[in-house]
This record gives sequence, structure tokens and C-alpha cells, in this order.
Amino acid sequence: MRTWIACAGWLCVVSLGQAQEHAPPPAVPAPLQSASVPPAAAVVSPPVSPPVAPAASAASAPEVTASAEDALPSQTVTITASSDAKAPRVRFTAYRESYLTARKVWQVSSGSVVMALRLIPAKLSATIDDVRVALQGNGAPVPIKVSSGGVFVVPLNDDIAAQDGAFLVNKGRGELTANIVLQPSVARDAWNVTRVGQVLQDARRAVRAITPWYKRPFASDVQSLAFCAAERGSALQLMDGEQLIATLPMNEAAVNDINQPVFCKIFDGEDKYPGHYRVVMPEQATVLLL
Repeated sequence: MRTWIACAGWLCVVSLGQAQEHAPPPAVPAPLQSASVPPAAAVVSPPVSPPVAPAASAASAPEVTASAEDALPSQTVTITASSDAKAPRVRFTAYRESYLTARKVWQVSSGSVVMALRLIPAKLSATIDDVRVALQGNGAPVPIKVSSGGVFVVPLNDDIAAQDGAFLVNKGRGELTANIVLQPSVARDAWNVTRVGQVLQDARRAVRAITPWYKRPFASDVQSLAFCAAERGSALQLMDGEQLIATLPMNEAAVNDINQPVFCKIFDGEDKYPGHYRVVMPEQATVLLL
């Protein structure tokens, strides 16, 4: 499979080889183990050829290796099965390469950042709204939850990685490609000013860890962390215990992980608010690395 990656910003675009037909797997599902992924994509899933530094764009697949001795923070994988649809049967990409990169992101960020893949139509006839993804090992395919816009978190499953597993999709050969996306994995109620700065540092460390040394001079770093909503008018609240300290309008224009316009309150890590101030976001807000 031939792979190419183009970089722009902190997101890496990875063009995957054409999908290959994959025979239906056995009837007994292989349980997904060890993986806890927390972000805006409740599922842990993912993959492409050795991915590379993300950023609103691309970079070349990183040469990441992982030793069995590397300790990982515990992860939990959330699986959502769909009983009314046939399991995906077309091979999209090998799992192990994405697994190694996602594992490195998880390690260097101490679990505060995860790697996701955003599926993108590679042909005019392809659609994303009905896309389904499954992770195939030696057992039956395990369904992976895909969020609106075709984004799913790459799961960390040592057994399936050792089995030369693959991601399957319900699309034709060559219809999809993918971008690498980094997402914060902090619980919605666990944000404070100190955590914002820590996640920014962790994300920058993760980008460097998965970017080949010869690409680093040209790769863009993560610049900020943003709390965003689809419409202008929302606001964050800074709380000291139960006391409201400040209301911060979310009105700075940006784009989310699927290139939709959003309005945000953006932090660059140099904010002067006391670190213990809690950040309370609106119910529909999401957290992005920009």
C-alpha cells in the first residue's frame, strides 16, 4: 500500500491505498481490551499507515515503534454495535500502523490526548453520513463508533495489533482517505486553567513524538486549545469553587475537526487566570486543539 501525507497546520492528511475486499470474519467476536479513550469521540478506534504529525493538515507517516515494556495509562474502549446493518466488509487500512502512532500519542501525553481518524471521501460518489467502521482481528469484526462527520478515535488493542488486524468500512475500494486528528481526552467536568495549559503542552509533545525528525522543521505545532460551539453567543464560566469569577464569550471564529465553522474561546497557554479556576462549558460545547 502506498502512503502519502501532506501537512498544513497540526493535522496530517494521510492518503491510504485503495481498500481491498475482505472476507467475512468468524462468528465469535474478539473482545476489545485495554483501551480508554475519552474525548469528543466516545470511541477508541483508528488507523492509517504510520501517521504523522497532525495539525490542521498533514505530514508524513511517522516511524513509530512501541516496546512491550512501555507502560500505558489504562484505557477503556466504548463500542457501539448496530444490529440493523450488515458489518463492514471492505478493508480500509492495516490497524497496527495506526495503533503504534495512537499508542505513542497516548503515552507521551499521559493519556490527556488521543489520536483519531477523520474519514474523507476520495471520490465524488462517496458519502460519509452513512459510513460504518469495524476493527477486524482473528475473530468477528468489532463495531467502532463514528461521530458526525466521519471521525473515530483509534482504539488501543494489543491483541488485534499483534494479529495484523485491519479497519473495515462499508464503502467501495478507494472511496475513502483519512486525516489524523488529535483530540483532548479530559472529562468535561475536569477542566481548569492549569489543565488547559497542561493539555497544550502534552499535545505539542505528542506532535513532536509522531513527527519524523526530518519533517519537524516544516511541521506546524499545536497553537491553542479552544472551547467551541456551533453558534455565536455561548460563553464559558470561570468558577472559584461555587463562585462565578468571570464569563468568557465564545465568539472567536475557527473550524472544527471536520472543517465546519465554530465560535470559540481560545486559550494559548499563557493566560493569567489563577490555575485552580474551573472552566465550565455549555452543554453542547466541544474542546479542540488548534
